[in-house]
Amino acid sequence: MEIQEIENTRKAGEIVVKVKEFAKKLIKKNMPLLEIAEKIEAEIIKLGGKPAFPVNLGINEYTAHYTPNHNDETLAHGLLKVDFGVSIDGYTADNSISFDLENSEENKK
Repeated sequence: MEIQEIENTRKAGEIVVKVKEFAKKLIKKNMPLLEIAEKIEAEIIKLGGKPAFPVNLGINEYTAHYTPNHNDETLAHGLLKVDFGVSIDGYTADNSISFDLENSEENKK
């Protein structure tokens, strides 16, 4: 890899770490999924990246590969999975995190 490619990948990774911490503070039970996705994407942009793909969310048995649309009214609950990525000039870092919004013994397993 060229130096600039390495730097872009590193910067994308640094933004991912910051956005993950942002999501931990942001996400609460019964928050609209659309609001979560929009705020995470806005934070990525604010930090100098671009969303590598739409924020993906999943509740309980659904994987994280669901993206709320413009009129989605689904609220966060259960075991919420959040998958997001950051792109810097085409170099991408991504991550996912799960939130147990029910404080459930089943989810802890």
